[in-house]
Amino acid sequence: MILSPRQRKAMLGEHETGEVIKTYCTQHNLKHVVYPLPKGAKLHWVGIQPSNGCKVLLYFHGGGYNIAINPGHLSFSLKCAANAKASLALLEYTLAPAEHYPTQLQQAIEALRRVLTITPPSRITIGGDSAGGHLSTGLLSHLMHPATDIEPITLSEKLAGICLICPFLSFDFEKKSYVYNAGRDYLQLAHVEEFNGNFKSEGFSDADAIKDPALSPLDAPKGWWRSAPVERILLTAGVWEVFLDDIVAFSGRLKEEAEPGTKVDFVVGAKEVHAACIVDTAIGLEEGDSAKAILAWVSNDNQNF
Repeated sequence: MILSPRQRKAMLGEHETGEVIKTYCTQHNLKHVVYPLPKGAKLHWVGIQPSNGCKVLLYFHGGGYNIAINPGHLSFSLKCAANAKASLALLEYTLAPAEHYPTQLQQAIEALRRVLTITPPSRITIGGDSAGGHLSTGLLSHLMHPATDIEPITLSEKLAGICLICPFLSFDFEKKSYVYNAGRDYLQLAHVEEFNGNFKSEGFSDADAIKDPALSPLDAPKGWWRSAPVERILLTAGVWEVFLDDIVAFSGRLKEEAEPGTKVDFVVGAKEVHAACIVDTAIGLEEGDSAKAILAWVSNDNQNF
């Protein structure tokens, strides 16, 4: 049986991301330091603590902006940080419907601003899965085209990389993969619509969202992603996931618009559902195509692509 987001929340309880991280770190004997951020967010440093000039993986967890981080996110992001020889920073953003867009984007911006006080852009990799991938893309959009009501960030150099794991990319729900992968993916269109109904600003329609590139990155005006301030972007999808068509289309846009200044890699995992690398890690399955590619990419091992 596939549970709705509301049913899943009822089963799992109304856990906060901070509680999940604290419990995980206690169980695995990991150092855990929390810094408050503006807009009610928190930045959690897990494992190896940062030092001036260190490499940092700033990670945004998925869950449709409605559900807290889970142990699979923690295990996989820690594995990525270890491969990258980086300190791991996890953003605890405010879940919907307690807060709506653009609160979570503002919180991601503040997280990056905090990390930039420790280390330069060329030492920072941003990553996220599903809604976290959407948030990563929204942050990239803001760096390139700052929103008028949010303080911009001026980078002294390009970011090291952005890893977009099965990101949500468009409020146009007419894509065929929502139909042809409905019988394979655990994520369903009804779930996506419920999540986004809680996440969008009140009174905001899907048609309104499509007009905002930070909300609907795939639908941004042509040329929006030119001169991206990042050295590398990795985009992943599962061949069995409902977001597949959108992710394939976005990879094409990035290759057309961001290259050659930004190296763009795209990996489709065979026999993989949405965010399989997180799901597989959570239940103890062996690494699939996407997980292997991500771990190679963060290690700067491009020979595995």
